[in-house]
Amino acid sequence: MYSNSIWIMLEKSVNIIGLLYINALMAKYVGPEDYGKINISTSLFIFVQTLSWFGGQNIIFKRMSEKSKSGIALAIHTQNQRRFFFLLSSSAVLIYLYLFTDIIVFLFGLANCIATYYIVMDFFSIYNNTQLKSKINTITNVIGLSVALLIRFSISYFKMPVYYFTIPIIIIPLIPYFLRLIYFNYTTKVNENRKGARMYNRHMLFTGGALILSSLSADIYTQISSIFLAKILSYSNLGVYSVALTLGGAWSFIVLALITSFFSKIYSEKDQITVEMLLIKINRIVILCSLIALAGFYFFGEYFIHLLYGDKYMDSVSIIPIIIIGTMFSALGTICYRYMIKESGYSYLAKKMFLCCVLTIPLSWLMINSFGINGAAYCFLIVEIMSCTLLNYFFRNKTIIKMHLNIFKLR
Repeated sequence: MYSNSIWIMLEKSVNIIGLLYINALMAKYVGPEDYGKINISTSLFIFVQTLSWFGGQNIIFKRMSEKSKSGIALAIHTQNQRRFFFLLSSSAVLIYLYLFTDIIVFLFGLANCIATYYIVMDFFSIYNNTQLKSKINTITNVIGLSVALLIRFSISYFKMPVYYFTIPIIIIPLIPYFLRLIYFNYTTKVNENRKGARMYNRHMLFTGGALILSSLSADIYTQISSIFLAKILSYSNLGVYSVALTLGGAWSFIVLALITSFFSKIYSEKDQITVEMLLIKINRIVILCSLIALAGFYFFGEYFIHLLYGDKYMDSVSIIPIIIIGTMFSALGTICYRYMIKESGYSYLAKKMFLCCVLTIPLSWLMINSFGINGAAYCFLIVEIMSCTLLNYFFRNKTIIKMHLNIFKLR
């Protein structure tokens, strides 16, 4: 488990560090205004990705962890279902961008559309994580990011028009997808029987239908501030806020990798005492990592922002500590979310995330109108705290509040 965690962390670190540098290069070159335009299209296609998966990521992850052959069959037989949802949702977003935004936003929307397709089709990365083959994800991502980095560096070096940055957006998921597809076909024997396709699609629609509302609600409450910043203030403010979100959440790849590996064990574990011990351990790791990230930013944060992004993004310095703490609660909330899935708490998750979304929209609007970019950061923190704690504490026999209390007990 720990060996696989290291590979997942390497994969995530490559993604984060590579994308951090690539995005910094782009942000510094295009400036906050155009960087904000790029990020608004990215925010919208996060919704497309969620709608296309239809709650399937966690369902497939759980099934593959328990029974790999059944998980593969579920993933393969529901591909067309994901394509259908992708076509509907991406078409709606592209039409909106074409009619109501400028050409730069639309072109980046088109690039994000193509990139999102390959992300949605790529169940191979999920399979590799559940089967302790995360090194394949790491290697393929390194190749994709290296090519993208070379392209972005060339665009900046030769001072090419901003729309050329659409190319690496597509390259980053496209290359790993095809490499993982080739590896999967070469190493994994797949049952070609199509008789169960209807059953798998019904299962995904039924189970995913219970999760899609919670997933969409999560996207709304995490992305709504970005949308409001662009509408209420400016694309420039969104560009600065996007940098703060990127840097403030960059450390989370460590804990998310560990959470993924821990839950591949938790999902298959039958002994409840062992499950509880694993949950306590991963919660404590998340808290420790967040404190280290906060200390690291205190000593080196301002220097790195100046070095990577330049003086135009220095306003992000004051809000990054808020984002780091919010990210900690987000990671702790991910543990709760996955545990509820283990306990088949799909209905509770849907209701909880919908309530969280309903609370976030007016809160974000009020906070941004009142406090500007700082309001967006504080809204992120407040919502993540509520989502992790209070809104989880009514779940079945108060299991989440008991889990949180156990974190602080010496064992």
